[in-house]
Amino acid sequence: MAVSALLPSPLFAGVENKFTSADSISPEMVTALPVMQKPAAWTFNDCVDWATRNNTDIRRTMLNILTARQDVLSAKDGWLPTVGFTTNQSFTNYPHPENGHNNNTYGSNYNIGASWTVWEGNVRKYRQESAKVVEQQQALAGDDVIKQLKLGILEAYLNILYADEAVKIASQTLEVSTSQAERAKKLMEGGRSSRVEYAQMESQRAQDEYALTQAQSNYETSKMALKKILELGIDYDLKIADISFSDSDVVCPLPNMNEVYNLAAAWLPQLKSNTLNKQIYANDVKIAQAGNKPTIDLQGGIGSGYSSGYSSFGKQLGHNLNENIGVNVNIPIFDANSTKRAVAKAKLAEMEYDLTQKNLLDDLSQTIESLYVDANNAYSKYTAGIAQLEAVKLTDDLVNRQFELGLVNPLDLLTAHNNLLNARLQLLQSKYMAILANKTINYYATQEVVLN
Repeated sequence: MAVSALLPSPLFAGVENKFTSADSISPEMVTALPVMQKPAAWTFNDCVDWATRNNTDIRRTMLNILTARQDVLSAKDGWLPTVGFTTNQSFTNYPHPENGHNNNTYGSNYNIGASWTVWEGNVRKYRQESAKVVEQQQALAGDDVIKQLKLGILEAYLNILYADEAVKIASQTLEVSTSQAERAKKLMEGGRSSRVEYAQMESQRAQDEYALTQAQSNYETSKMALKKILELGIDYDLKIADISFSDSDVVCPLPNMNEVYNLAAAWLPQLKSNTLNKQIYANDVKIAQAGNKPTIDLQGGIGSGYSSGYSSFGKQLGHNLNENIGVNVNIPIFDANSTKRAVAKAKLAEMEYDLTQKNLLDDLSQTIESLYVDANNAYSKYTAGIAQLEAVKLTDDLVNRQFELGLVNPLDLLTAHNNLLNARLQLLQSKYMAILANKTINYYATQEVVLN
């Protein structure tokens, strides 16, 4: 069956329940080795703590945040001037020089130039704002990874608990069928039962033995699923802490569905990230509109040169020294409608926010509604299963007593035996389906998962 709290950490200081910014993250944190000791028995909180410290997706998100921070700094650097040094070295040969000149002439020029954009329609400002928004979105992507980790660990953890109880049920069932087979053998040897009836009981024992093996395999598979999320080694023997769920955990009242939807819509990282897209789209429109605005650049430089055959190198550099400063103004008149088209495309891109927001809200609505359907169905099956199990237990007890007295045949006994097994497994499945749905609903409402 697939029953589909982040703790502070010295390593992830500032990135506890939520990612903040690159200021609290260092490159060393991306590649740091685990610092948390592996517990002997893993609680749910242990699993979440370990995953948020060591999960590869978490580290990749941290790397993305650091990269986004560099983009912010790069956009900020756009306000700085550019300064460069250029030099030109030349050698000229004159086959027929005039009197007083050498055949070969060496010349050189040296220039230091600077340029600074005074005005360009505020493009740098809008790009810097957008870069900061992208950094926030990367932090929200980290929050979304944490959300997915918590829900994934919750499902995997409950799957292990379910599989463990299923193993216990299968083991108890095998004990009963083994006892019944031994009883049937004695009856056969005493002449009170036929070999066919004994064979039927032995066949049931073999089936229950196979069911136990299958349940143990499912238990190991469930542990593998959690080990994969936690990224533990292949040889690590994972053991989780035992948890006892009361009936109140299964049949606890659910909060109002619309209230849960509204609470989730207010904090889910994907929705927050899409809201930030509005600012990026608005800045893209302003950047496109800047194509119609003039640009003003301030330029300046200092240079000198030297040519052989005249005065000394130092004297020429001093005499030829020159300084210049200038303003370059570029006023667009007609650009073949390229700016007009760019603005139109940017405004069309703004519509993407509404479409994405609608899809995200629709997905959230379907998720919440599906969780409530699962929770209500599991609750109904659980309450009905309790009554059914009591009735099946009573029937099984009566049939067992009658079988020992020789009043019923093995087929009736096997039917009662299988009905009891199915009732126990169905009740167990309903129990964990209800717990998973309840805990997930509460997580969407409160951002917390309380399991241990």
